[in-house]
Amino acid sequence: MNILLPVSNDPSFKDALALAIDVAKVYGATIRVLYVIDQSEIRRIEGGVGLGSIHMAQHAAEETERRKMAEATEILSSVSQACANAGVQSQGDIREGKPAEEFIASSGGHDLVVGAINSHFNPDMKDKPGKMILKIMRDGGIPILLACTPYRPIQTVVIGCGGRFRTERVVGAMTKLSLWKSGCRGILLTVADSPEDGEERIAMPQNLLANAGYGSWEPRVINGRKQEAFSDYCEKENVDLAVLGGWGEHRWTDLLGFSITGCLLNEGRRNLFLYM
Repeated sequence: MNILLPVSNDPSFKDALALAIDVAKVYGATIRVLYVIDQSEIRRIEGGVGLGSIHMAQHAAEETERRKMAEATEILSSVSQACANAGVQSQGDIREGKPAEEFIASSGGHDLVVGAINSHFNPDMKDKPGKMILKIMRDGGIPILLACTPYRPIQTVVIGCGGRFRTERVVGAMTKLSLWKSGCRGILLTVADSPEDGEERIAMPQNLLANAGYGSWEPRVINGRKQEAFSDYCEKENVDLAVLGGWGEHRWTDLLGFSITGCLLNEGRRNLFLYM
């Protein structure tokens, strides 16, 4: 397994690193740590003065770029040491450009991107939870594993069974990587109006797990307003990670407001495995 770990400019990066290391230790994965120096920030410094101060602006931009490079080198060295201490293979890479574009371009050849729900990739980004990392998933076509803050090790996993093809896709992505195949409690959870409807929604992911050699996962059918019911159940059962694939393409703009995925992103209390 090859894991891409984008470096974000906030304290939550340490949680993403902890999650990436935990996964890499279990599955023998290699972590590629990618730091992107945001060139738009450099260009703003260069272009933010009048004609008489061009030389000073260029000097300030060069100083900023040198500082960013030194910062990137220090962070990659620290991450490499943390991986080595955990017995995990890693490699560091520094690029210059726009963070989203570089992360998406770099996602090819990797099996999984690991980030943090509260990641921010430049100082000026007024980002909703996970917006950048979700863009990487949407445009890069790769599963995403998001760490919550504070970090919590994964012992209990819930699969949200929405009964649609996106549930099949996300469970398929999970089983392809053999994630959480053993060593944790597994729950198949759906919010439905009737037990019969719930059992029908659970049947497909249940079969996928069985065909992939997973042990028995607990089926649970609950009712209520889906966001609150799902969240309350996760809180009650002390769920550490939710596996979700459910929102329609036409509702992408509603993701952070009207879906279970959006609800759990905004809460930020548990890790998430997502795939579109």
